[in-house]
Amino acid sequence: MDLDTPCIPLGHILTYFNIAQKPDLDLGVDEQYEDARAVQLNKLMQVSKGLDHNEMFRKIGVDLSEGNIAGRYISTRQVLGLVEQSIEHIRMPYLGLFVGNIMTVSHHGYAGLLSISQPTLKECSQTTARLCRELFPALDMSVHEGDGLAWLAIDENVSLAPYTHYFMELNSISFYNIVCDLVGRDSELEPVAVEFSYPEPEWGHIYRRYFRCPVRFSCAQTRIIRKAGSADFELPLANRLLAMTAEKTLFQKIPTRAMQFLPLRLRHFLVRSYGALPSLERAASELGMSSRTFRRRLAEDGTTYQRELDVIRERFARGYFARGGQSVAELSELLGFSTAQAFSRAFKRWTGQSPSAFIKKPYNG
Repeated sequence: MDLDTPCIPLGHILTYFNIAQKPDLDLGVDEQYEDARAVQLNKLMQVSKGLDHNEMFRKIGVDLSEGNIAGRYISTRQVLGLVEQSIEHIRMPYLGLFVGNIMTVSHHGYAGLLSISQPTLKECSQTTARLCRELFPALDMSVHEGDGLAWLAIDENVSLAPYTHYFMELNSISFYNIVCDLVGRDSELEPVAVEFSYPEPEWGHIYRRYFRCPVRFSCAQTRIIRKAGSADFELPLANRLLAMTAEKTLFQKIPTRAMQFLPLRLRHFLVRSYGALPSLERAASELGMSSRTFRRRLAEDGTTYQRELDVIRERFARGYFARGGQSVAELSELLGFSTAQAFSRAFKRWTGQSPSAFIKKPYNG
């Protein structure tokens, strides 16, 4: 998958351009917070006057008048073009934060309903991560636990520069608010910190206004962190039948194709194999093809097994250091390197820093 791979459902992207049309799902969100978001929504409608959505899509090569939206896909590059037009017109560099903070569960439609009807907060997080992989494969979400904490990590599958911050802002504040709505603003269950992998932008103070917890920048990974005990919190709207219905309806309305792309399937298999990363031959077998076919199909998608393995190794390494891990020898073994020195050379190639320099890097609180 690259910037020009058409794998993002057009119907999903249109959700963010129809934010004023909230589906009436009657999810019982606190009216106080609904009222506050309504004020912000009104502000967004004011500042976006004159923004012609049809023209915006035409500029990226998409004609919205051409037939059924379901079954149509656009590329990450086209989505970046929409973001660029929006930020330039509205003149709001923190647009991702602003839009994400407005969006309630209802704005996410059946995807939101599917997530919040899971039995526990952990399963809600896992479902959110799975839906991200299907609906917006340019990002990868994953759920982790360790050292008394639980967190949702957000990584890029392809570079979203220069608008990485937009996508991280929108998804992190949206997920943060959904969690807070579900747990009833319980301080023991709400996120305890939010970390971002990029330096603090000029509008960093706005992050601290929206997130009611410590916000840190220049961290090893972007993640929303909670106490581990919150993972088993039973959700008030848990309903297996409702979840099944929501999933069926969602993918009927917005069919996806992300998992048809071999590099993404490979990455997800590698993630599940942490601690025992497979050889090329084993990966090919697990994905149902010969090694020769596996190499050829990856080459057709502009990548190699080694390149995809390095993407996941770097992601694991950043996550390990984000959790406070400091043993290069232990991490080298987990990632399948022959020696700690071999890992250190690879890590410097990925990040431009040695592991020791990366660990010592001061994070902005």
